[in-house]
Amino acid sequence: SSGINAEYGGADELFVRRFNLLFSQRQYSEAAKVAASAPKGILRTPQTIQRFQQCPSQAGQASPLLQYFSILLETSQLNKAESLELARPVLQQGRNQLLEKWLVEGKLECSEELGDLIKAHDTTLALSVYLRANIPNKVCHIVCN
Repeated sequence: SSGINAEYGGADELFVRRFNLLFSQRQYSEAAKVAASAPKGILRTPQTIQRFQQCPSQAGQASPLLQYFSILLETSQLNKAESLELARPVLQQGRNQLLEKWLVEGKLECSEELGDLIKAHDTTLALSVYLRANIPNKVCHIVCN
């Protein structure tokens, strides 16, 4: 436990423990709320995303990963890793309008990687991401071609 204490402060450790407990009990939506509200985004990491990705979906329910992203979207802006991981399945389902809505609402962290991911599906939307992420060479590439 000294390793955890060195890595997190007392309150932070409580959030991590609570998250791990809820996760082990398969209370994914509650675990997602803990991750969303943990201080300094300590649980909003690629590792957390990976844990939700590896969870089995319950019949008739949104996947645990989707529950996680839904809760984050209600309360805050997604970070770069979250934005990329949410965009993948949304684009695969052809639901570009959802990404557009979240972009307009300022819910996604725009990055060159996000623009590149979207570009294969929707150039106009990718242009919007590149503009927001301030990637002038990619903006020019789309506009000039």
